[in-house]
Amino acid sequence: MNRLSVSLVNAGFFYPVYWNSMFVVRAAPALLHVVFLGQRLLAFQLGPLWINAVCSPVGAFAGQSERSESAILEALLVAASAIAIILLMRQRRAFAGLLLASLGQIALFDSLFRVVFGSRRPPALILTAAFYAAVLFVGLVLMASSTNGGYFKRWAAPVVGFCLPLALFSSFYLCWGAAWQEIGTIVAPALVLSALAATWKKPWKKPPTSSPQTARAVTLRLFAMGLAASLLLAGVIHAAEAVRDRAHLKAHQAFLNAIPKPAASAAYPRIFFQKGVNFTAEGPIGYDPQAVIPLLDLLKNYGVNSIALVPYGFALSKEPVIRYPGGMESNEDIEAITALAHQRGIKVLLKPQLWTRAGFPGNIDFPVPAERARWFGAYRTFLEYYATLAAKIHADLFSVGVELGKMTPYESEWRALIARARELYPGPLVYSATQGPEFETIRFWDALDYIGLNEYYPLPDDLSTADLFQKVGAIHAKFGRPVIFTEAGFPSFEKPNRAPWDETPRAFAPAEQARCYEAILQAFYMQPWFQGMYWWKVGTNGFGGPEDGSHTPWGKPAMDVVKRWYVHGKR
Repeated sequence: MNRLSVSLVNAGFFYPVYWNSMFVVRAAPALLHVVFLGQRLLAFQLGPLWINAVCSPVGAFAGQSERSESAILEALLVAASAIAIILLMRQRRAFAGLLLASLGQIALFDSLFRVVFGSRRPPALILTAAFYAAVLFVGLVLMASSTNGGYFKRWAAPVVGFCLPLALFSSFYLCWGAAWQEIGTIVAPALVLSALAATWKKPWKKPPTSSPQTARAVTLRLFAMGLAASLLLAGVIHAAEAVRDRAHLKAHQAFLNAIPKPAASAAYPRIFFQKGVNFTAEGPIGYDPQAVIPLLDLLKNYGVNSIALVPYGFALSKEPVIRYPGGMESNEDIEAITALAHQRGIKVLLKPQLWTRAGFPGNIDFPVPAERARWFGAYRTFLEYYATLAAKIHADLFSVGVELGKMTPYESEWRALIARARELYPGPLVYSATQGPEFETIRFWDALDYIGLNEYYPLPDDLSTADLFQKVGAIHAKFGRPVIFTEAGFPSFEKPNRAPWDETPRAFAPAEQARCYEAILQAFYMQPWFQGMYWWKVGTNGFGGPEDGSHTPWGKPAMDVVKRWYVHGKR
């Protein structure tokens, strides 16, 4: 077959090869730990575009999987698969190249992401990424060398047979909120390495010759077989999803039925001191209630008496439409976690907020009156949806909005929204304002039970809180409402005080994060008008620790500061 024929056949078989490679890299290590080491299967995600499994040692909390062991097993599986492919398929270089390139591409992506964007780059991680890049490169070389011709003819073989199908496959992630830049990040390494692979001039064996008619017939037959295999695999996955979903729904409903429900007449305390954290749904755990029970128990041991649950709606900054639900925070799971928290004496703040592709809801802006009216209409239905849920699950506090700084100047619209929320939800209300002008200029604080601040004001290098204290105290004095920090936090990179919202990777500095926590707690904890905070964030997957530079305090000295104040403080 000619170079175009080989590339078309590879393109036809791309989907089943790539999906099964995902199984080897992203699911097999965890499943082997479950089968042979007796670990607990924490999450198993199955779909036409993904497969993923996460395990955890028995008795460990969510997310405390043995990452180093899984990484080693993943590398061994990739190496063993690569050796088997090379030994068994030497006479089918193009298809062997597709198999190797798929394994290398999938394994490389996560490692390369941590190398480029991670706060730490241990030698083992760099070596692992280099090994996966080598597997990808060898696969592309096999595809490029499967045809004779000049450089561009050799380059076309991996581009048509691998890179273009990879781009098409990855583009479907746009339906789940991925950005085009992310798709480019997935495809770019393969494109760059394809250009290098095409410099391999000498094929390992002269390709067999055949008549054009025979080659065309073989190509069409193999291409059709690849498409048929793709359709068959997609059908099997769809059927497996349906079976899994039915079994999961049945087990989940039984679990929910066993959890005591709050009495409809249960009282809502209007004011209470909140020793909280934002308890966010993180992949692949989400808000799976059975998976997060151990982590809830650990939070209780740290003195946490309230958690913020954060479901997301999805919006564009210039489109007056809000889509919800649709994230990993299902109503059933939120209801179950709320009941589990109440069993442990932990209160719940339900804090629905909007996710925009730009990442910051403060960019949502509709200066044109007609579009603004449409947006407030959409936001009203979004608010009604979650206020109704808050009443159903007996959430102890409800946030009517989060960081919508360009929309909060419209006071009358917000007073109407707050009044509507009170019709649906009988408990106390708060709004979660961005630090700075929004927090300092909102005029409807008096309509709420709490003044809410997402506390990311910069602190000077001596960590003096005098200016911050004056700003917050002035708003309390003006409106006479207690203050809570609906978010507060600092990354664990150096100088986190200068821009507390900024997670740009730099030198790792968990001790500086802890000192910033201490400064905030010392300044506000004992003030009679201050009613607590929710640190950003503890994810349901339990990720954090010494390799993580994000805002989470989990597994870092900052969490010890939290425990000292929450457990031994005088409130």
